[in-house]
Amino acid sequence: MKSHWKAVLGVILIYIFGCFTGGVSTSIFFHHKMLDFLKHPAVAMLAVQEKRLTGNLGLDDNQKRQVHEYFLENLQQRREVQKQIQPQIQMVNRQTMQQITAILRPDQAQLFHQNVEKFVKRLKASPSYQETKNPPPFDAQFAAPATNSGAGSPP
Repeated sequence: MKSHWKAVLGVILIYIFGCFTGGVSTSIFFHHKMLDFLKHPAVAMLAVQEKRLTGNLGLDDNQKRQVHEYFLENLQQRREVQKQIQPQIQMVNRQTMQQITAILRPDQAQLFHQNVEKFVKRLKASPSYQETKNPPPFDAQFAAPATNSGAGSPP
Protein backbone atom coordinates (compact mmCIF):
# COMPACT_ATOMS: atom_id res chain seq x y z
CA MET A 1 0.00 0.00 0.00
CA LYS A 2 2.83 2.40 0.84
CA SER A 3 4.50 1.86 -2.52
CA HIS A 4 1.20 2.77 -4.24
CA TRP A 5 1.21 6.19 -2.55
CA LYS A 6 4.88 6.65 -3.32
CA ALA A 7 4.17 6.03 -7.00
CA VAL A 8 1.23 8.46 -6.98
CA LEU A 9 3.32 11.05 -5.16
CA GLY A 10 6.16 10.50 -7.65
CA VAL A 11 3.82 11.02 -10.62
CA ILE A 12 2.40 14.17 -9.04
CA LEU A 13 5.87 15.56 -8.36
CA ILE A 14 6.99 14.80 -11.92
CA TYR A 15 3.85 16.56 -13.24
CA ILE A 16 4.47 19.62 -11.03
CA PHE A 17 8.17 19.71 -11.98
CA GLY A 18 7.22 19.45 -15.68
CA CYS A 19 4.71 22.27 -15.39
CA PHE A 20 7.23 24.43 -13.57
CA THR A 21 9.99 23.71 -16.09
CA GLY A 22 7.66 24.35 -19.02
CA GLY A 23 6.48 27.62 -17.50
CA VAL A 24 10.00 28.86 -16.82
CA SER A 25 11.31 27.94 -20.27
CA THR A 26 8.28 29.52 -21.97
CA SER A 27 8.73 32.67 -19.89
CA ILE A 28 12.42 32.89 -20.82
CA PHE A 29 11.63 32.36 -24.50
CA PHE A 30 8.95 35.06 -24.61
CA HIS A 31 11.06 37.43 -22.52
CA HIS A 32 13.88 37.06 -25.04
CA LYS A 33 11.50 37.60 -27.98
CA MET A 34 9.94 40.62 -26.28
CA LEU A 35 13.34 42.20 -25.64
CA ASP A 36 14.23 41.76 -29.31
CA PHE A 37 10.94 43.34 -30.29
CA LEU A 38 11.40 46.30 -27.94
CA LYS A 39 14.99 46.91 -29.05
CA HIS A 40 14.21 46.70 -32.77
CA PRO A 41 10.43 46.94 -33.27
CA ALA A 42 10.55 47.75 -36.98
CA VAL A 43 12.90 44.87 -37.75
CA ALA A 44 10.85 42.48 -35.59
CA MET A 45 7.63 43.48 -37.34
CA LEU A 46 9.40 43.13 -40.67
CA ALA A 47 10.41 39.56 -39.79
CA VAL A 48 6.83 38.68 -38.81
CA GLN A 49 5.45 40.24 -41.98
CA GLU A 50 8.05 38.49 -44.12
CA LYS A 51 7.31 35.11 -42.55
CA ARG A 52 3.54 35.49 -42.93
CA LEU A 53 3.75 36.55 -46.55
CA THR A 54 6.36 34.07 -47.74
CA GLY A 55 6.33 31.23 -45.20
CA ASN A 56 4.28 28.82 -47.31
CA LEU A 57 5.96 29.53 -50.66
CA GLY A 58 8.75 26.98 -50.35
CA LEU A 59 11.47 29.48 -51.20
CA ASP A 60 15.02 28.26 -51.70
CA ASP A 61 17.89 29.95 -49.83
CA ASN A 62 18.65 32.38 -52.66
CA GLN A 63 15.00 33.45 -52.92
CA LYS A 64 14.75 33.87 -49.13
CA ARG A 65 17.84 36.08 -49.15
CA GLN A 66 16.53 38.23 -52.01
CA VAL A 67 13.07 38.57 -50.46
CA HIS A 68 14.64 39.55 -47.14
CA GLU A 69 16.77 42.19 -48.87
CA TYR A 70 13.67 43.61 -50.59
CA PHE A 71 11.85 43.84 -47.26
CA LEU A 72 14.84 45.61 -45.67
CA GLU A 73 15.01 48.02 -48.61
CA ASN A 74 11.30 48.72 -48.22
CA LEU A 75 11.80 49.44 -44.51
CA GLN A 76 14.57 51.90 -45.29
CA GLN A 77 12.44 53.64 -47.93
CA ARG A 78 9.54 53.94 -45.49
CA ARG A 79 11.87 55.49 -42.90
CA GLU A 80 13.00 58.08 -45.45
CA VAL A 81 9.40 58.95 -46.35
CA GLN A 82 8.58 59.24 -42.66
CA LYS A 83 11.44 61.72 -42.18
CA GLN A 84 10.05 63.83 -45.02
CA ILE A 85 6.49 63.99 -43.70
CA GLN A 86 7.33 64.23 -39.97
CA PRO A 87 7.23 68.07 -39.87
CA GLN A 88 3.73 68.04 -41.40
CA ILE A 89 2.58 65.45 -38.87
CA GLN A 90 3.93 67.56 -36.01
CA MET A 91 2.11 70.63 -37.34
CA VAL A 92 -1.19 68.70 -37.56
CA ASN A 93 -0.67 67.34 -34.04
CA ARG A 94 0.05 70.84 -32.70
CA GLN A 95 -3.12 72.17 -34.32
CA THR A 96 -5.14 69.33 -32.81
CA MET A 97 -3.70 70.03 -29.36
CA GLN A 98 -4.55 73.71 -29.69
CA GLN A 99 -8.12 72.90 -30.77
CA ILE A 100 -8.57 70.57 -27.82
CA THR A 101 -7.11 73.13 -25.41
CA ALA A 102 -9.48 75.76 -26.80
CA ILE A 103 -12.56 73.87 -25.60
CA LEU A 104 -11.20 73.00 -22.16
CA ARG A 105 -11.59 74.94 -18.93
CA PRO A 106 -8.28 76.24 -17.52
CA ASP A 107 -8.06 73.44 -14.93
CA GLN A 108 -8.79 70.84 -17.63
CA ALA A 109 -6.25 72.42 -19.98
CA GLN A 110 -3.58 72.25 -17.28
CA LEU A 111 -4.30 68.54 -16.68
CA PHE A 112 -4.35 67.93 -20.42
CA HIS A 113 -0.90 69.55 -20.80
CA GLN A 114 0.39 67.38 -17.95
CA ASN A 115 -1.04 64.26 -19.62
CA VAL A 116 0.65 65.16 -22.90
CA GLU A 117 3.96 65.80 -21.14
CA LYS A 118 3.76 62.41 -19.41
CA PHE A 119 2.94 60.75 -22.73
CA VAL A 120 5.90 62.38 -24.46
CA LYS A 121 8.23 61.51 -21.59
CA ARG A 122 7.19 57.82 -21.74
CA LEU A 123 7.53 57.85 -25.52
CA LYS A 124 11.03 59.29 -25.36
CA ALA A 125 12.02 56.66 -22.79
CA SER A 126 10.90 53.76 -24.98
CA PRO A 127 13.61 51.72 -26.71
CA SER A 128 11.96 52.18 -30.11
CA TYR A 129 12.23 55.96 -29.78
CA GLN A 130 15.90 55.70 -28.89
CA GLU A 131 16.58 53.50 -31.92
CA THR A 132 14.73 55.47 -34.58
CA LYS A 133 15.30 58.95 -33.15
CA ASN A 134 11.85 59.99 -34.39
CA PRO A 135 10.41 63.10 -32.79
CA PRO A 136 7.40 62.47 -30.57
CA PRO A 137 4.01 62.67 -32.29
CA PHE A 138 2.91 65.48 -29.98
CA ASP A 139 4.90 68.53 -29.12
CA ALA A 140 4.54 68.88 -25.36
CA GLN A 141 5.16 72.61 -25.54
CA PHE A 142 2.34 73.61 -27.86
CA ALA A 143 0.99 77.13 -27.65
CA ALA A 144 -2.31 77.59 -25.91
CA PRO A 145 -4.87 79.66 -27.80
CA ALA A 146 -5.57 83.21 -26.68
CA THR A 147 -9.18 82.42 -25.82
CA ASN A 148 -10.65 79.51 -23.99
CA SER A 149 -14.13 79.00 -25.37
CA GLY A 150 -14.74 76.17 -22.93
CA ALA A 151 -14.21 78.39 -19.87
CA GLY A 152 -17.40 78.86 -17.96
CA SER A 153 -19.08 75.91 -19.69
CA PRO A 154 -20.26 73.02 -17.62
CA PRO A 155 -18.05 69.92 -17.85
